[in-house]
Amino acid sequence: MISIVFYNLENFFDTYDDPNTLDDDFTPKGIMHWVKKRYFNKTNKIGKTISRIGKKETGNVPVIIGLAEVENKKVLNDLIHTHSLKKYHYQYIHFESEDLRGMDVALLYRSGKFKVLETAAYPIELYNDKGELYKTRDILYCKGELCGETIHLFINHWPSRREGELESGQKRKLAAMRLSEQLSYIKYEEVSPKIILMGDFNTQPDDIHIKNEILSMGFVNPAIDYLRKKQGSTSHRKKWLMFDQILFSINFFDKNTFCKFNDFKIYKPGFLSIWKGKFKGFPFRTYQGVHYQNGYSDHFPVYALLEKGG
Repeated sequence: MISIVFYNLENFFDTYDDPNTLDDDFTPKGIMHWVKKRYFNKTNKIGKTISRIGKKETGNVPVIIGLAEVENKKVLNDLIHTHSLKKYHYQYIHFESEDLRGMDVALLYRSGKFKVLETAAYPIELYNDKGELYKTRDILYCKGELCGETIHLFINHWPSRREGELESGQKRKLAAMRLSEQLSYIKYEEVSPKIILMGDFNTQPDDIHIKNEILSMGFVNPAIDYLRKKQGSTSHRKKWLMFDQILFSINFFDKNTFCKFNDFKIYKPGFLSIWKGKFKGFPFRTYQGVHYQNGYSDHFPVYALLEKGG
């Protein structure tokens, strides 16, 4: 049994000002007062969290971790060299996107368990109501060997809902179409490819764009069960939202497949949650507005268990 993870790290910036992005708030002189002590505290907390996800079920650390809201290679390098992770020799895949804030997706993996064969970044071209190009994070693609099989991975962080449902919904539709386009290429080139999609989709598992563009292509979304239970991986105004998801091509559910789906879970131990007050049980985040909370992230990680079948 192995585990694979997706985790939105909530503004995982370093402390340095990048003149090419809007990261000024997360610097020592910025409004968030993002100093090295806070940065390394968060880095160590995230490392500890990753090292524990799925360990109860598998007896080991995750093989693959998709990440969102990471600024650059420096933060990834610092993360994999934390006390909790350095002995596992994680490596990472990261491409700089055109996102205005410098926030990207990335992939951590254990090279002894997952062999990388091919990587790419797929930009999503969006436009605002003035017809101007709207820069956002890419979709990260990785082809590799897992459990003796070729696997295609896509890491997503679709446009947020900050601008309202109507406008942001159209942007997520375009992101879904961009992903669907790449899935079509793979399905054209391979017979029954095994594909995993993970990410913060900024929408619920029953969203029409996920249904029309993704599920219609032969995917299963186990996160739908948490939506039915009114549980979630993040929240807004004390309402649970199941934005963080891992989807699988249907062949992961074949009885005779060598690498098959076993379970999907939200990882939410006590230390990742607010332990008192009106927000008790919700994610213990790094910031609430501009107020430092000394937490982990405003999202819980999600993970899936895979087992060798056949």
